Amino acid sequence: MTMADTSYISSGNNADLVKLIKDYALFLFKKDEPFTMPTSADWQPPTGKEPVGYNSEDGAVLHPEPGDATEIKAHNGDVVVSESTPGQWTLQIPGIESKKDIIEAYFGTEADADGNFHVKDATSNIEYGFVLAALDQHGNPIVVCGQKAKVTDRDDMTLSASEVLTYNITLGMFKGSDGYQFHAYGLVPKTDKA
Repeated sequence: MTMADTSYISSGNNADLVKLIKDYALFLFKKDEPFTMPTSADWQPPTGKEPVGYNSEDGAVLHPEPGDATEIKAHNGDVVVSESTPGQWTLQIPGIESKKDIIEAYFGTEADADGNFHVKDATSNIEYGFVLAALDQHGNPIVVCGQKAKVTDRDDMTLSASEVLTYNITLGMFKGSDGYQFHAYGLVPKTDKA
């Protein structure tokens, strides 16, 4: 009996396509702050624009939040219609560097001229555009960006001598003027595109 050719099982694997994010920088742009949305992984920040700075070792997390599901059942219990709303993507950033952009996003209010914060409530209505620019282990750029996001969640801030201050925010993404919640460039190598 001849054995079937099973080389196809492992021949499609390519370790060079495994990505490890070695470094990244998040840039936040308030609604009225001009910036050009990236159209490729070769994006450059505007002159003078700084990233939010160091993040904790946990790194950034891109997360899909499923939409609400509606199921309609027939008389016998069979699901005859199942629909879901579009849902929302989020980006969680655990900022540990006390820079103005990340602190303003965390507290949901702008700093005064002296860099102080005066917080009236826990709302966070500031709208942002964002660019997360990253490098993989081979130095290849990866860019994730969106036109419209708001801080939808924040973790507690621990004030202690054994932990750094962490401005852990979650940006909820909304559809931009182009109809997309976000764009991702550089994930698939140019030679491997379908």
